[in-house]
Amino acid sequence: MTTIFIDTNILMNDRFFRSSSAKAFLKACSFLGVQVVIPDVVFDELLGNFSTRLQDKANAYQKASRELKQLVELEHSPPDVEAEASAYEDWLLELIEDNGIIVAPYPDVSAKELVSKSYEGAKPFKDGGEGHKDYLVWKTVAARINAQENDAPNLFLTNNTKDFCAKGDDGEFVLHPDLVEQINVEARVPSIQTSLRNAFDNVLAPQLQGATLEDIPDIGTDEVQAFVDKCLLDDLPHHSAFGFEGVPFSNDVMITSVGEAEIGNIELVKADDEVFIKVSGTIGIEVSGFMDKYDFYRETEGGVHVSVDDADWNNHVMAVSTYVDTEFEVRLFYSFESKEIAGYEISLPQEIEDDWPYK
Repeated sequence: MTTIFIDTNILMNDRFFRSSSAKAFLKACSFLGVQVVIPDVVFDELLGNFSTRLQDKANAYQKASRELKQLVELEHSPPDVEAEASAYEDWLLELIEDNGIIVAPYPDVSAKELVSKSYEGAKPFKDGGEGHKDYLVWKTVAARINAQENDAPNLFLTNNTKDFCAKGDDGEFVLHPDLVEQINVEARVPSIQTSLRNAFDNVLAPQLQGATLEDIPDIGTDEVQAFVDKCLLDDLPHHSAFGFEGVPFSNDVMITSVGEAEIGNIELVKADDEVFIKVSGTIGIEVSGFMDKYDFYRETEGGVHVSVDDADWNNHVMAVSTYVDTEFEVRLFYSFESKEIAGYEISLPQEIEDDWPYK
């Protein structure tokens, strides 16, 4: 049986395991008989980070509310952080039980071992010795792999590539050699995937049943096009990002308008009573942001077209905008039970992301 181990950052970056990608991932694992394992330290980190994130957002909401109340009447109050955190824990425990997820116990590691290992300079510790929780995560994974009785494939899902990974000959991330040495059988060394989406696309989807639009009642190419157009029109305007490939400015970039989407490919995979439809193509977007005045004149002299929205935003930068064609992917989740599209998720592969915030 294939086993997938999941690190904290993967779940946090997928809406704390509540995204459409997470649902698709778990559905596929159930259908294919893949065992999902979450170290207990990851479970605790997830709960702790959920409360912290929620408290930060609640504080920001309260600050914004005080300012808004000077202008308009507000009926909503900030969330009860303690109650919401408790509700999330209940939801997570139910999800774990319903999907047969194993919560692997903390490893038998003493405080003395944590300290001494942090000075050895081996991964997953950083050069400065930080990484105690990463060490506990890895020891949990390694102990469970070394206790396996067969050589079925293992996967380790982590976005912390700096501390758990190295680059392989093909340029893809692989488990760091320091960690490979701790796996007793070479065939059991886990491969690396950096998101639930990648694990689904690269590992799970190829094993699922194929499907065509003809297999789905009440949906054809025209319906898919119409639904995708609506999704993009509803979600993309005012979408903020670090930047987009082909755009000569970055930081605090926002999509201000979208054009007509051109679908290039539709792929379907079927898992049990759901079909996952991946629609890819290109769409024209208007992107606004800020550009250093010197860079603006240098870029425009080189033939780059950028419109000036405010030439004197401040002493150093101007507000600008430009149009660019960018790739998109829309995932539709069709349920045979309800005979309708039950959810969707949009991604923009050419979107530039700053350093991943949750390591």
